Amino acid sequence: METPRAILGVALLLLLQTLDLVTARGEDICRLFSNNTVIRDPESCSQSITCIDSVSHYSRCTGSTPFFDKDAGKCVKSLSTSTSSCSISCEDRTTQFLADPKSCYGYYYCADEDTPMYGTCPQDTHFNATTQICSRQYESDCTTSSFEYCNIVKNSVNFDNLQGCNMYHVCEKGVLKDKTCSNTYYQASTGECVSRALVDCDAHPLPTDVCGKASKPYENKFVSDEATCRGYFYCAKQKDGTPDASPQWNQCPQNKFFDATSQMCIAPTSVKCSYDRCDGRTASFVESATKGCRNYLSCSGGVTVGENSCGNYFFNEELGACTPSVQTYTACKS
Repeated sequence: METPRAILGVALLLLLQTLDLVTARGEDICRLFSNNTVIRDPESCSQSITCIDSVSHYSRCTGSTPFFDKDAGKCVKSLSTSTSSCSISCEDRTTQFLADPKSCYGYYYCADEDTPMYGTCPQDTHFNATTQICSRQYESDCTTSSFEYCNIVKNSVNFDNLQGCNMYHVCEKGVLKDKTCSNTYYQASTGECVSRALVDCDAHPLPTDVCGKASKPYENKFVSDEATCRGYFYCAKQKDGTPDASPQWNQCPQNKFFDATSQMCIAPTSVKCSYDRCDGRTASFVESATKGCRNYLSCSGGVTVGENSCGNYFFNEELGACTPSVQTYTACKS
């Protein structure tokens, strides 16, 4: 059995006042939030998280302001009990320890009836409010791990919904709302809806009847994801004869597009596709889907940044240039 970290006299006060950074425990929540977003740590009422490049940077509230207020974005003396899931009272508990209601390893030391001071148990231990000490995890029955996003995120802050590439969440008056990008995907790092090609995401929304209708389901067939030129779903044959409700998504390698007719990944110029044709391309200029084969796209980072015309000439993708020779790529045939 181990006692809470530095709980005696001056050592306790120094530790609680000087430790403002902690180590992350579990999967990083900042993968959902844009840069510089500040939230309350879901595992503690006294810690905040600043998200930078999808990585959590932790800070701790200490001394006479032991709680983090996610709406004010700062450490405060107390939180409103009507809006907070962090309810701590040191009344009649002076010199005792209280469990952090949002963490198995956190605790508060009541210096007096008005001053709860935050601390944490050593790694691999949980705080036991009954015995007032830190116990090994296997001796603990603490299950404090669930949380509601709107208890840690202030209103009007967008954050990723992992259920779909085009989906995101936002809290409105403390209530979690689901939102959807229109013809774009949600980019967690910026908190905005952007071009699909800019988002690295596998949770593509399923097109309507992607694996066929009940009367004629697709069996062991590849179909376009109807979002990118490279992506496709595999519709497996179902034992009950119904369409595959959870087809597996995948995509062609760089410089290849999915062709539904041949069921293969082939040269982009041989595939008709009106989605972003710069996706997965290493060339700076590629053939446009515009009919006539006289237009080309300028690519940067796998995204189209502009479309240009060769005028009376034709674009030759192999040369990456406009030439007088007639081109009849499948991608841009009239």
